[in-house]
Amino acid sequence: MGDREPTKSMVEGAFLAAITAILFIISLYIPLLGTLVSFLCPLPIIISYLRHGLKFTLISVLVAGALVSVIAGPLQGVMVLLGFGILGVTLGYTIKKESPFQEIIFLGSIASLFSKILILLLGMWLLDINPLIFDAEQIDRIITQSLDFYRSIGLTGEQLDLFKENLTRTLDTFKVVFPALLVLASIFDVFLNYIVARLVLKRFGYQLADFAPFSEWRAPASFFWSYFLGIILILLGTKYETFLLNKIGMNLQIFFTVVFLIYGLSLVDFLMERFKLKSFLKWIIFVIVFIQPILSQLATWMGMLDVWIDFRKLITAKEK
Repeated sequence: MGDREPTKSMVEGAFLAAITAILFIISLYIPLLGTLVSFLCPLPIIISYLRHGLKFTLISVLVAGALVSVIAGPLQGVMVLLGFGILGVTLGYTIKKESPFQEIIFLGSIASLFSKILILLLGMWLLDINPLIFDAEQIDRIITQSLDFYRSIGLTGEQLDLFKENLTRTLDTFKVVFPALLVLASIFDVFLNYIVARLVLKRFGYQLADFAPFSEWRAPASFFWSYFLGIILILLGTKYETFLLNKIGMNLQIFFTVVFLIYGLSLVDFLMERFKLKSFLKWIIFVIVFIQPILSQLATWMGMLDVWIDFRKLITAKEK
């Protein structure tokens, strides 16, 4: 019986490694569907950790990387190891020890950020690509390709000039706030992976830590002061002509602007629940608020004000 357990673990590990490789290949070569499938890639790794522990999970990840290397190339194989292996092992570890939701998201985000940084460093080393430093030639190439596309769909010269100015400004801003965007992407990545894992693993009898309904999310005061610190650093950096202070301040501001937008959408969700709107109407309103600058700015302010004014409490008290 004792000899059978390692054999069973190895067989299951190989099977889960094959599933990981298949999911990753689908995510590479099938548009749109591949994006959705990519959130399933860490699942076999998580299941392997829950059932067989760290040793067989690491073997499973290495096998998955080797399979992908044979089919799609060694660089893609490394992507499996770094992109999904680190995240899957971290989520498997935190889920197995029944960590609270906040700890799972926190540790998972650190793992996701770490893996993304490793992938970026690998890209800089092997492909000579640095997303933090666009040189003049790269910027000109991006702008030229974009202008050619918009010229082909009929934009006039004046419209093209305005678009070129906005695109140049966006690329300059992107270089500065790239760290904040990377952190946001890591948190978003982990949260979506956790939701998918929670839905799938429930069918296998695993109970993952629950979290509050979206309509009840409310930002802590520390988030507001962190946002305010970003403004102070930008002002100091401008006054003393210190680019580093400006850069830190802009990253803080961008990060917490997105965070407060999410909390503002949570408050919008709370209001929509009071009117008993259908789910598809909620999603339509979310999309409209998210893509409409005025509405998204209003939602961001709502998320900030909700730190100091508990709108849910006021509305509930008024209803009573």
